[in-house]
Amino acid sequence: MAAANPAQSLREEVSCSLCLDYFSDPVTTVCGHNFCRPCITQSWEGSKGGFPCPLCRKRSRQKNLRANRQLAKVAERVKNLYENLGSPVEEDLCEKHKEKVKLFCEEDQTMICLVCRESRDHRAHLVTPIEEAVQEYKEKLEMQLEPLREDLEDLLEFKSAEGKKAEELRSETEIKRQKVESEFEELHQFLNKEKQVLLSRLEEEEEKILQRIRENVSQLEEQSSSFTQLISEIEEKRQQPDAELLKDVKDTLRRCQKMTFPKLKAVSTDLKMDFDLNYPQRLKKLIIKFGGLDWWMEYHKYGVNVTLDVKTAFPYLFLSEDQKSVGKEGRKETLPDNPERFDLFPFVLGCEGFTSGRHYWEVEVGNVTAWIVGVCKESVRRKGAIIMSPSKGYQALWCCNRRGYWALTSPQTQLQLRESLQTVGILLDYEAGKVSFYNADTKSHLFTFTGTLKGKLRPLFSNYCKFPLRIRPVQPRN
Repeated sequence: MAAANPAQSLREEVSCSLCLDYFSDPVTTVCGHNFCRPCITQSWEGSKGGFPCPLCRKRSRQKNLRANRQLAKVAERVKNLYENLGSPVEEDLCEKHKEKVKLFCEEDQTMICLVCRESRDHRAHLVTPIEEAVQEYKEKLEMQLEPLREDLEDLLEFKSAEGKKAEELRSETEIKRQKVESEFEELHQFLNKEKQVLLSRLEEEEEKILQRIRENVSQLEEQSSSFTQLISEIEEKRQQPDAELLKDVKDTLRRCQKMTFPKLKAVSTDLKMDFDLNYPQRLKKLIIKFGGLDWWMEYHKYGVNVTLDVKTAFPYLFLSEDQKSVGKEGRKETLPDNPERFDLFPFVLGCEGFTSGRHYWEVEVGNVTAWIVGVCKESVRRKGAIIMSPSKGYQALWCCNRRGYWALTSPQTQLQLRESLQTVGILLDYEAGKVSFYNADTKSHLFTFTGTLKGKLRPLFSNYCKFPLRIRPVQPRN
C-alpha cells in the first residue's frame, strides 16, 4: 500500500528503528539492515552466543558492521531540508514515542502508534486502523441520529396535542358550568348554595386534569430539550477531527441508547365527577313530590361546623390546613404521642363534643374505598387494639373496599344499597337516644342506632387510603 504521506515516509527511511531519530553514524549489518552505530552497539551489550539483528534477529558471530556513508549523507540532507522548510505540523503524534498514530485501541478507546501496538500495554488488545475505526463510529453515530430526530418530532406532536386537550377541557368545562348555573337559577336560595358546591367540585376536577396535562407538557419540554441537545452534540461531534471524534465516543453512544420516549401519564379530559349534572333536576322532582323545601331543610336546621382534632389523629393520617379533610399517607407525621392520640388504627375525632341537642353534619367519602364515620364516646380507648361496637362506645358505618357497607352493631349489619355512597349525612339526636345515617345526595335513610351512648359524644372519622375524606360544610338554619 502506498504511503499516505510521502514526506513522512521519507523521514522514516532515514531514521533509526532503535532511537527513532535521524541516522547518526549509520552502519549496515551482515543482513543488510541499518542502525546508528551507538544504538546497535548498545543493543549488543551483554549479548552471548552471537550478535542478533534487532529487526530480523539473524545472528552473526562477529560484529561485522560496515559504515554507510551514503545513507549518512542522505539523512543529513533530509534533516536539513526539514529544518529549512520548518517541521510539518504533526497533529496526531503519539505522546510517548512521537510517532504518527495509525491504530485505534478498542479496549482503551485511544489512538496508538505502531510502537505502542507492540508494547506490553496494548499487545493483547484488539486494534483497528484509524480510518476503519472512524468510519465505523461515524456509521454508528449516524444510526442514532434518525431515531432521535423522529422521537423529537413525536415529542413536539405530543406537546401540541396536550395543549389542544387543555383547550378542549376548558371549553367543555365552560359548557357544563353554564348548564349548572342555568339549572340552579330557578331554585330557592338554599339551592343556590348547593350550586356553589357543585361548581367548586367541577373546578377542582378541571384543575386536577389540567395539572396532569401541565405535568405531561413539562415532561415533554424537558425531554425535547434533552433530545435537541444530544442531537446537536452528535452533529458537532461528527465534524470533529478523528482524535476528538473517537474521544468518549462510547459514552455518547451509551447516552443515545439511554434516551427513551417519556412515559406519560394517560390523561382523559372526561370530567368524571362524583356527581352528575342531572342532580338539580332530581332535586326539583323531590321538592314537588314532598311539597316543598321543608322536608329537605329539616336536616340542615341542626347543621354544625365540625372540624378535625389533630391531637387525636393517628400519626399516618394527614389533615388539611382547614381541618376539614383527612387522608392516609405512606409516611409518618412527626407528632407527639399524647394520651388523646390513636396509635394503632387510622382514627381521628372531631373537635366538637355533644352532651345534648340535635346535631347534623355531612362527610364526603367520594373515592375513598375504606372508611368509617359516626360518633363515639370521648372516653373510648385510644391505644392498642380497638373493638368497634356500641358496647365499646362506638356507633358508626363502615365501608369495606367498596364491597359493602356495614353498620357496626354487634354482630355487624350489612346495608343493602343500590349505588355507592358519595356523601354520608349523620344526625345525632342526643335526647332521643338516636344516631341516624343518610345518603346526603338522595336524602334516603341508611340506618339508625338506638340507645345512644351517654356522656360526651364526638364525631368519629377513619380513612384507610390516600384519597381524602372531607367534611362538607352544612349551614345551620333557623
